[in-house]
Amino acid sequence: MSTPKLRGVAGLALLLLCTANFLDSIDVSTIAVAMPAIQSELGLPATSLQWAVSAYVLGYGSFLLLGGRVADIFGHRKTFLCGLAVFAVASISGGFVDSGSTLIAARLAKGISAAFTAPAALALLLSVFGEGPARARALGIFSSTAAVGYVLGMVVGGVATIFTWRATLVMGAPVAIITLLLAPMILPPDKKRSGPRPDFDWLGAITITPGLLLFVFGITNAAAEGWSASTTWGSLLAAAILIIAFVVIEANHSVPMVPLSIFRRTKLTHANIVAGLFQGVYVGFQFVATLYYQNVLRWSALSTGLVFVFCGVSVMVLAPRFAILAQKHSTRLMVLGTALLTLGYVVWVSGLGPVDPILLTALTQVPIGLGYAMTYPAVQVAALDDVGDNESGLASGLLFAAFQIGGGVVLAFAASVLAIAPGAGWDTYVAGSAFVAVLSVATLFVAALGPRSRRRRAAAVGQPAE
Repeated sequence: MSTPKLRGVAGLALLLLCTANFLDSIDVSTIAVAMPAIQSELGLPATSLQWAVSAYVLGYGSFLLLGGRVADIFGHRKTFLCGLAVFAVASISGGFVDSGSTLIAARLAKGISAAFTAPAALALLLSVFGEGPARARALGIFSSTAAVGYVLGMVVGGVATIFTWRATLVMGAPVAIITLLLAPMILPPDKKRSGPRPDFDWLGAITITPGLLLFVFGITNAAAEGWSASTTWGSLLAAAILIIAFVVIEANHSVPMVPLSIFRRTKLTHANIVAGLFQGVYVGFQFVATLYYQNVLRWSALSTGLVFVFCGVSVMVLAPRFAILAQKHSTRLMVLGTALLTLGYVVWVSGLGPVDPILLTALTQVPIGLGYAMTYPAVQVAALDDVGDNESGLASGLLFAAFQIGGGVVLAFAASVLAIAPGAGWDTYVAGSAFVAVLSVATLFVAALGPRSRRRRAAAVGQPAE
């Protein structure tokens, strides 16, 4: 097969994987600006309405470790195709929801399916592109599609809501179906195993998956019912017991679902921590800013969504270039990126009120857009720097779990700050914005404490760099 043809097949594979990655990411935020329309038609109370957003993150974040390990054992392509099929069905069913419970169920199903497609897609990318500049460019493009999905979801959601809020749930189905039809012809088949398939760690799966599910549920529920509610502390207590049990099981299992030794890889662990913090801060900022634009300034859903256009365009254009730089300087790029993000949040909270909102938007979106475009690919490159192909699904699952769980946890805390601010005599949105800014400063310090970046040695494919 000629080099141009190889390049063409690889390019088509990258397009399909990026498409699925974009669908998984954009679904996190598209529905946010449709909340008033959903509440009006379905008559949902505010405490139930938040779960239309949270259910997706709940399923996505809780099942990612399981999804990553399933992909490594049963095959990356097979897992990718099955997850994408479920995503398409759940998207179509979203157009027929008639109550809060069916809406939440459809969102939960989409989140769970994304937990299987996301790590499988990243593992497939690593197998399609060998070591070197081609993989760096591909990883940068892949990173940018996810980041663009996160930051432009509200823009797309605002446009879709003009027609009907149901469009925010259904619009991914046609794209998912087309991708599903093309993928078997383009994506590489799963490698045939020469020996027996590794035993699956069922005990690990049935402890960590509900453990993470209850943890995210408990934190999110606190924003609606408070930290003293039995459903909140009961969920968190059960989550703690299950997660401790998981650690004990993994330490003694012959073929663990998550080998605990993987956390000794400092670059991977550090990147996951930074990923959870910086993504959580951004989701918290997006939440506070959206409420401020709509509740205080009375901007429309479309106008609110358009606020984030510059950030999305910055990520789309610059993230692939920053991914190449991150191959040598991932930690430095993390520090610079989180510094720019922190600058944007500090400017936002400092100018909230006295500064013209359009001017304030311009002053904040520039550093936030540039910072996000630097940080997202940097953490992804750093997280995957130490792992071989046989662990790429697991490492990808850990990374995506950090993003989703970080976003869900910080969002819940931000919502709690907004809820208690009036009773404490604080301005609601200044308090929420200050929380975001302070946490971003902490994220900057964590990023700066990371291991120094170094060039990977020329090693055999599949062997971790030392």
